This record gives sequence, structure tokens and C-alpha cells, in this order.
Amino acid sequence: MNWKHSGTLTRFQTSVRHLTSQIEHRQSLMLIVERQQRLLEILRDRKAAQLDDLAQALDVSQSTVRRDLEALEEQGHVKRTHGGAVLVESPANGVHGGGNGGRQPSIVLAERMDQQVEGKQSIAQHAAQLVQPHMTVILDGGSTVVYTARRIEARPLQVVTNSLAIANEFADDEQVELLLVGGSLYPRTGVMVGPMATGCLADLHADLTLFSLAGIYDDAAFNINLAMAQVEQAMIRQAARSVLLMDSTKFGRKSLVRVCSLDEVDSIVTDSQVDPDWRERLGDRLVVAGD
Repeated sequence: MNWKHSGTLTRFQTSVRHLTSQIEHRQSLMLIVERQQRLLEILRDRKAAQLDDLAQALDVSQSTVRRDLEALEEQGHVKRTHGGAVLVESPANGVHGGGNGGRQPSIVLAERMDQQVEGKQSIAQHAAQLVQPHMTVILDGGSTVVYTARRIEARPLQVVTNSLAIANEFADDEQVELLLVGGSLYPRTGVMVGPMATGCLADLHADLTLFSLAGIYDDAAFNINLAMAQVEQAMIRQAARSVLLMDSTKFGRKSLVRVCSLDEVDSIVTDSQVDPDWRERLGDRLVVAGD
């Protein structure tokens, strides 16, 4: 063998390997950047998302999404939460502060969606199956209802909602006729309230209302705000069937406004951690998801 030629060949092979490694590295960086841009697009659209939903949307592992979120948080684009992330309000993210002190309208909703996640998801899985094709469904803006909306597979469908988050879930679905109820925006949770909202609902009829409240105490259900409670009362009145979605931590909890008696709803869906006393008290009206 000609050792001179052999040395030249070895140097050539080393250069090729080095060049190939550089190309693969650049391609890898491009994929990471593209994936993180897509992740930001999802968060701009939803304002908040859970880790498992992001992993499914991007078709990658949760550990990959977690690393991307860490990088985006360091860059100031997102704020990680337990099990997910919320978009940080900034001009760079295409989100500008309003009259609520620069706070995102749905930030409280995002925080609530990060609480009792497992229980809410089990409730949502059961509640979504109550929706059948060709139904007209009223959905309020509770966090458990948002989880439910994401799991509704029945199509075609008419969806009536006062929630910006719920409307966003169906906005691009050609098989869903979406009616967003107007009114005054309640900024903490991104729902429409007031006389315009209740007046609009008064002219409608639905097959099913799915809604969530702040607490159940004795024989009644309660919420934190009078205007929200009035809208939810209208939702109950205008539906042939109403189903209350409540995770187990809300039982035995009283809030500011009484929305309805438990006799006014057809059923209550909760998770498996509900106290046995409530199972006995409510009987068949209480549906425990997963049982």
C-alpha cells in the first residue's frame, strides 16, 4: 500500500465525517428551532397548554417538550407550570397588555387547569361521551369544561359558549357551528357575562349544557361571581338536560352566589376521590368517572 495515498485517504475520510457531523448538527438545530416555533404557535393560540397535549400535538416525547419549554422560559417566551406552560404576555409573542394591568385575560383559567388535573381529565373523558352528533351543546368556561371540549369527538355539532377559550377550541373546525355569546368580558377567566349574554341565551334551545362551578354545599351549587352565576342559570334553563362537572375538591365548599339547587341539574359528574358521604347523599344523580 502507498502510505502517502493511505494518509491522504484517511484525512479525506476524517474531513467527510466532520462535515457530515456539522450538517447533522445544523439539521438538528433547525428541527429544534422549528419545533419550538410550533410550540409557541400553539401557546399563542391556546394561551396555556398541558405537557401531554403539547407532546401529542408535536408528536414528540414529554421529555422533549419539557426541554423545549425550559429553553423558551429562559428566553422569556413562556412560564412553566406544574404539568404545562402558559404564554408570557409580550409584544414579541404577539400579545399586548390590556386594561387589566398587563395580565393575560385567561391567566386564572390557566392556573385552574393546572389544579386537580387527573381528576378533571377523568371527568372530561366521561362528559365528552355524553355529546352525540347533531346535538346543540352549551358549554361554559370552567377549566373542567375546557378539558371536556378537547375530548368531544361527535360531529357535526352546534356549540354555544360564552368562553373565549372554548370558542378557540372549535374555531377552525368546519364540522362545528359555533355561536359565541356576546356581552361584557370577565377578564379573570375570559368569559362573557351581563344582560347581553343572558339575553342571547334566552332565545336559544340546546340539547345539553355542560358547566362547572366553584362548589357544592348541602343541596346547592355555588359560584364566585354574580354575573357569571346569572349566565349559568340561563344555560341551565335553556337546555333539555344539564350536567354539572365538579372535581372532588369542590364538594362541601360554599362560594359567594347560589347558582342552583342540585335538583335543578340532571346529573353531577365527579372523580373517584369524592367523599363516600356524597355518594350516599346524591345517589344516582352522582356519576363517578372511572367507576
